[in-house]
Amino acid sequence: MKKLGKISHISNRGRVILRSDKTPGFGLAVFTEDKKKFGTVYDVFGPTKEPFISVKAYAKNPKNLENRVGETLYISSKPIKKWGRRKRRKK
Repeated sequence: MKKLGKISHISNRGRVILRSDKTPGFGLAVFTEDKKKFGTVYDVFGPTKEPFISVKAYAKNPKNLENRVGETLYISSKPIKKWGRRKRRKK
């Protein structure tokens, strides 16, 4: 697990905003310190050296997220295996 950053605040749309020194890819899974899935990377914006990251949380109620301000979030160091269509073998 790689450290992504600390939660700075919750946006009006219920997204979790954090500041990071890395630029993650869109759609990557975001985890808490105890390795539970928290959400996915929704948007990256701001300066290139320390961008802001918007995370779409799996939690339905944004009021519960306000208690988590200051918590550190992580991304997986291994790429996520995506399932898709298998290619046909040539005979």
